[in-house]
Amino acid sequence: MMMFAAVGSQVAAVAVLAMLAGVVFDWNSACDLALGGFTAIVPNGLFALRLAMHRNRAPESYPVVFFLGEFMKIGLTAGLLALVVRNVADLQWLALLVGLIVALKAPLVWGMWFLRVPSSGQGGAQESVR
Repeated sequence: MMMFAAVGSQVAAVAVLAMLAGVVFDWNSACDLALGGFTAIVPNGLFALRLAMHRNRAPESYPVVFFLGEFMKIGLTAGLLALVVRNVADLQWLALLVGLIVALKAPLVWGMWFLRVPSSGQGGAQESVR
């Protein structure tokens, strides 16, 4: 379920940033930003779905499924980027790359903000950082 939360954070981050880009700059930039995010969100969503489908199977096969899925995710991301670059007229590269980077980094930022990370305090006691 954590993988689906990461994909949800990607969708939310790209949607908010695309709306902001549309209001501040223009809607062509917002569309290119959303396309850049889309090229990362779709493969990550498919990867999360594949991992969820494999949940109740033999644990020995999980590393193979994970690494093959990761390889396919990278390939699909590169393929979608190539498809967008080839077929979108007047592509704004900066907006495309910003959307891609925001989508790739959104789970990291989400994790740092919302997950509680234990830290060691004095005497070996553990505290939660908010």
